[in-house]
Amino acid sequence: MPDFFGPILWLLVTLGILVTFHELGHFLAARFFGVKVLRFSVGFGRPFWSFTDKHGTEIAVAPIPLGGYVKMLDARETDVPDNEKHLSYNSKPAWQKAIILFAGPAFNLILAVFMYWLMFVVGKPEVVPTLGPPSALLAEAGARERDQLLRINNEPVRSWQDVSLELMAAGLDKQDVEVEVRRGDRQRVSLKLPLSKLPEGLAESELFEAIGLKPWRPHFSNEVGKAPEDMPAARAGVQAGDRILAVNDQSTESWQGIVAALAQAQQNQPDQPISLRIQRGSRQLTLTIPAMATEAKSGRRVIGISPKPPQEAERAFAKSLVYTLKLDPVSAIPAAFAETWRMTKATFGMFGRMLTGKASLKNISGPITIAKVANDSAGMGLSWFLAFLALVSLSLAIINLMPVPMLDGGQLLFLGLEKLKGSALSEQFHLTAQTIGVLILLGLMGVAFYNDILRLVS
Repeated sequence: MPDFFGPILWLLVTLGILVTFHELGHFLAARFFGVKVLRFSVGFGRPFWSFTDKHGTEIAVAPIPLGGYVKMLDARETDVPDNEKHLSYNSKPAWQKAIILFAGPAFNLILAVFMYWLMFVVGKPEVVPTLGPPSALLAEAGARERDQLLRINNEPVRSWQDVSLELMAAGLDKQDVEVEVRRGDRQRVSLKLPLSKLPEGLAESELFEAIGLKPWRPHFSNEVGKAPEDMPAARAGVQAGDRILAVNDQSTESWQGIVAALAQAQQNQPDQPISLRIQRGSRQLTLTIPAMATEAKSGRRVIGISPKPPQEAERAFAKSLVYTLKLDPVSAIPAAFAETWRMTKATFGMFGRMLTGKASLKNISGPITIAKVANDSAGMGLSWFLAFLALVSLSLAIINLMPVPMLDGGQLLFLGLEKLKGSALSEQFHLTAQTIGVLILLGLMGVAFYNDILRLVS
C-alpha cells in the first residue's frame, strides 16, 4: 500500500475503534439510567451516514475523525416536553451524571485491558534485552557486553520497551537504580547505575547515549559481502571482499561505522561524490562514487553494498535472544491488568514530569505521529498493533479524566463543585470555563501538530 494511504487507513481504524468504544460507554450508561439519547456520533461535522434506532436515537458517522459525542436530552439546551422531562440528563441525580461521564474513560480502560489480554494470547515477538559494548555510566557500573537485563529497581524487564520505560523515568528524575543482569549461563550480578551523574539539561533523545545503553547486535566487519553490478558502488569499482577502511576520510572499522559515515555524508552533502578508501588484498585503493541511488520502495539514498554475514556463533546467539511472549488465556488475565497498571503509572509519570519541566513537551504527539506509529505497528504484526491500540486507549482515558473544561474530567469537576455549593453553577461560570477549556485544548493541539511537523522535517 502506498506510504501516504497506509498511515491514513490505520489512523482511521485506530480512531474509529477508540472513539466508538469511548462514546459507547457514555451511551450505555445514559441508556441504563433512563436518559434519552438524541444522537450517537462517531466523528464531528455533518453526518455522511446515519440511521435512527427504535429508541429514537440517531446513530451517525461524520467526516472529521478526531473524536465523537453522545448528545442527550437536556433542558438546559432545548425545550423538553413535560412528559419527557424525566428522560433528560439534567433531571438525574449527580451520582448518575457522574457515572455517565466516567463511563467513557472507563470503557477505554476496559478496552486497554482487553487489548493487552489479546496481545498476550496472540503472542508478541520480543528480543531478550541484552547489552552491547557498554560505555559511559553503564561501563562505570561494571556492565559487560552480552549481559542480559533481568530487573531494574526490582521491576522485571522482559523486553527493550520495559527497559526504556524504567530507565527513561529514572533518568529524567536523575535517580540511581539497581540493575540485575544475567552474566553467562547462570551467574546473576547486581549493579548500581549512577543516573544521578547525568548532566543537567540533557535532552531526552540523548539520554540512552549518556547512560551508555546499546542493544547487543551481531558484529559485522567492514568487509563487503555483496555489491550488485547495477548500483553506484559496483560501478565505481567496489567488489565483494573489499574492506572499507574510510568513508570521506572518516575511519570505518565496522559495518556500523560505514552506515554512520554514509548517513552523515547524505545529511551534510547529499549531492556530493563519496570517497571510499578500501583494502583489496595487499593493496589500498581510493574509489569515488559520484552519487547515491534512491531505493524505490523506501526512498532511502544508498550506494548499493551489503555486509558479509557474521560468524556462525554470533548468528546462533542472536537467534537465541528472539522469543515470543505468549500466555494462555487464563494467565493472560492478570498479566493484562498488570501491564495496564504499569503503563498507567508510566503515563501519569510522564505527564507529571512535563508539568514540572523534567520532561519536554516534545513528547506530546498529534494525529500525524499517531498515524505513522499505527501504520508501523500494523506492519509489524497483530500483537504489536494490539499493544499500540491498548496504549492509545489508555492515554485517551487518562487525558479525558483531566480536570479541563470540555473534557469528561472537567464535567466531573463541575458536578463536584455543584455538590459542594448546593446549587447549579451559573451560566456565566460555564461560559468562562468552556472558553478556558477550548483555549487549553487548542494550545495542546497546536503543540501536538508542531511536534508532528518537526518530526516530519527532521
